[in-house]
Amino acid sequence: MMLPQNPDQASLADAADLAALLDLVLDENTLCDRFADATAGDAITYHIGMLARDRDKVATKLPPERRDELELVARRALAMAEAGLCHLLQRRMDTECFAYILVVRPRSTNSRGMAQAALLQKLQRGIA
Repeated sequence: MMLPQNPDQASLADAADLAALLDLVLDENTLCDRFADATAGDAITYHIGMLARDRDKVATKLPPERRDELELVARRALAMAEAGLCHLLQRRMDTECFAYILVVRPRSTNSRGMAQAALLQKLQRGIA
């Protein structure tokens, strides 16, 4: 498979191949599954492009269903970071192109860590 010049312009059929090649998360369930299986320091790439533009209904170049799923993934990543479960980073790949990365924080066994684990379970069930 030949990589597109800009991953945002990949077709939906190519998106799955590109995601597999880059180990990229394409949906909220996969993000939660990958996070649950991850250990401290593991990095999960959840988007490549410009997140703010790609989430915008007018400015995006993504198909509507891909944009909607990206919105869910980005909201989940932010909620996890706000809960102290991970760090969110971005790495410049090219002009107007970044890799958005979630890095798993250590999970402690103290009471705060247990509260974070409970919050994670709620987030995964969509309650929080």
